[in-house]
Amino acid sequence: MLMFHLPIVRMKKFIYFCTNNLKQHIMKELIIQALSDAFVSLEKVIPQTKKKVESISIIDVKPMELATFMKDNYIPENASFGGRDNGYDAWDDIILEWDVDVPTTDRDKLNFKRKAFTNYANRAVYDLLLKNGHKRVGYSTSNLYQFDDTTVYDMYIKKEFDRLEKYYSLPFVKV
Repeated sequence: MLMFHLPIVRMKKFIYFCTNNLKQHIMKELIIQALSDAFVSLEKVIPQTKKKVESISIIDVKPMELATFMKDNYIPENASFGGRDNGYDAWDDIILEWDVDVPTTDRDKLNFKRKAFTNYANRAVYDLLLKNGHKRVGYSTSNLYQFDDTTVYDMYIKKEFDRLEKYYSLPFVKV
């Protein structure tokens, strides 16, 4: 009887191993699909411009000449009064300031992608995994230390899908 029991135990282990690997493979494919969708969504919302504050001193301008001064210096009507802080809770200079749209640099776009991609990715992965029979579980945040050297965006761009699978398998398990 023991002879038959040993192969059954090995068979169960083999079936468990195959099933577990299949679940992991399916989870990895779902994560890749969700991240691809998130990346496409993110590309659509990358800001092309940013605000820059322009200012000009008006300390020597008389109040009655302010409108003429604004017109002569092409200052928009929506400019507001401000000051340059002197470090002692006071102003050294009185200024008019207004926002100007300037194009975002490649560095600005990269910073935006790194920060925003995590939110887009988490939402996409969460929705897709829940739809496909996974559930969210608690996990020790100390397990995240292995991901301190990177961001989700960087792992996705470098195609580190095994690492992304480890990252997302912490809070999700197959039901």
